Amino acid sequence: MSNTPKPEPTKAERGGHPNRNEKIEVYERLLHDIQFHREVTMNNEMVIKLLDKIGSWSYSHRRGNGEYDEKEQQAIVDKAFWNLDKR
Repeated sequence: MSNTPKPEPTKAERGGHPNRNEKIEVYERLLHDIQFHREVTMNNEMVIKLLDKIGSWSYSHRRGNGEYDEKEQQAIVDKAFWNLDKR
């Protein structure tokens, strides 16, 4: 068995509600990734995956059509948000 300490989980792995700075970091990284894969690597498959993540995040705000309470709805939105940051 190794005595190597486990790395700290990332914010995306821990989840929770992102603060303003975390949102800005994720949105900027996402926009840069879209540009990179569209214009540099010309990897349209990756662009589609990134756009699908954006679509899921957008839909998470409407998901349930009012059936979830605020806390449940926010957890759904937060999970979708952190999926934007997963590679």
